[in-house]
This record gives sequence, structure tokens and C-alpha cells, in this order.
Amino acid sequence: MAVPAAAVSAAAGLRVEVVGPVATIRLSGSGDPGSLGGLGSALDDAQRRMGGDVRVAVVRLGGQIPPAADTAPRLTGLNEQAPLPPSSARVDPAALTGGYRVWRDALERLTARANLISVAAVADVAEDVGMAVAVACDLRIFATEAGLHPVWALGGLLPGAGSLTRLAELLGWSRALDLCLTGRPLGAPEAARLGLAQRVVPRPRLDDEVAAVVAGLLATSSAVTAEVKALLRGARVAGGAAVPRRAAAGADSRSGPDAEGEAWERTVMDLLDASRGAAAG
Repeated sequence: MAVPAAAVSAAAGLRVEVVGPVATIRLSGSGDPGSLGGLGSALDDAQRRMGGDVRVAVVRLGGQIPPAADTAPRLTGLNEQAPLPPSSARVDPAALTGGYRVWRDALERLTARANLISVAAVADVAEDVGMAVAVACDLRIFATEAGLHPVWALGGLLPGAGSLTRLAELLGWSRALDLCLTGRPLGAPEAARLGLAQRVVPRPRLDDEVAAVVAGLLATSSAVTAEVKALLRGARVAGGAAVPRRAAAGADSRSGPDAEGEAWERTVMDLLDASRGAAAG
């Protein structure tokens, strides 16, 4: 029997509500590497449910989230922060790699539509999965206490859940490197100073600020919105060429259409090999 799409979304830790021209997506769940495929499919389902009349998608991260069944596998760690288990014979590398690609493609589609503006409302500290959603959105509004804190690199897995290239565009490659490899959280005030957060407000005012931004976006015609976003997105892609050029100056760099996906696959395999060796020892 086929499982209703809404049930799949709920099980993956994602809720979507559409009211007029505004869609609200609420993300919860484990933030586990094994959840990426389910979250990506759920995010795609949410976007399919947005008709052409939807002009703004608000993605809420943290805060008060309706309860959802968190059925994603918990791949608890090699150490306290590692995302894969010491005994990982049952973990399917192809599923982890395939799920990652589904997730990353869904993030790209979130901002691909020119007449849809995505706004991340970040209420808490977002780790790798939440950070990937936040940086994929067109605009970001942070509560004062919120921030970004990728931790997967500390457990031997590629950090950022598919957001490394976008982080380099937004922060510059050296700041993205610092954030993803040292475990140092990036707080909301610093995110605003670096241009990652467009607004920072006390948490009790977050909903009001989001509502004001949405109202401002809807006050502009759909045609103008689409033209402006398409032009700025084109400028972003052109400007992003500086990222791989800068990286190429080093002794070892990664570039190409799917370099990040290939790096994810390598780190998954290395981590699984290490965890199996630890279990055998």
C-alpha cells in the first residue's frame, strides 16, 4: 500500500502548511546523516505541494515545532560527536550517498524558482542539516541566541550536509573553512556582521520580524520579484567563480560539477572502514 506523501513528510521530520501565497516549512528530526534521503524526499514533496500562487516559503528551524515522528535511523557515533556507529556493517554506503544527493538536489530546487523567495527563520543553534537549509535559502533571519554549529567534521564526515560551496560564496572560503573544521559556533551577531544573516532580532520578536519581511516581499509584484531574483542569482553564480580559482592555488583542491558529492562518498567510505576496523579489533 502506498504511503501518503504527507505521512512521509511527517515521518522525515518535516511539516508544510500553505496559506495563500505563503508556505511555511518546519524542520525537525534527528539531523542525522541517515535522515538526509528522507528529508530530501520530504522537502521535494513540500515543494511539489506549493502551487504557482505561492510566492514566499518560510523555513523555520528550531523554536516551537509541532511533534513529528522521528523515524530516521540514529547512526550514533564512533565518539560523542561522530555520526556513524562503531559497528556499522548494517549501514549501506550507497544509501548514505544516494540520500545525500537527494537532499542536496532538494536544497538547490528550494531556491531555483525565480518567483519564489525562501526565508530561513533560525530560532536556535543549527548544526549541519539545519545549517544547510539556512544557507540554501535566499534570506536568513536569526534570533539573537541562534547560530550555526556544524559538527560532522569532528566525527570524520564531510561537514555542512551539502552546503560547503554555498558557505564559501556567503562567507569566503577561509571563514567557511574555520566554521566547518574547528567546531567553533558562529553566533547570530557575527553572522550578521559577515552578511550571512540579513536580520537579527530578540527571539520573542522573531515571528513579527518574519511576518514583516514576508509582507514586504509580497508588496512587490511577482513579475518584478522574478526578474530581480533571476538577475541576482546570475550575478551570484558568476561571482562564485572566484571560489574555485582561489582554492586551486593550493596544493590540492576539489572542483567540478559534483566535487562535493564525490567528497561525501569518500568520507563515508573512510568512516565506515574505520568503524568496521574498530569493531573487528
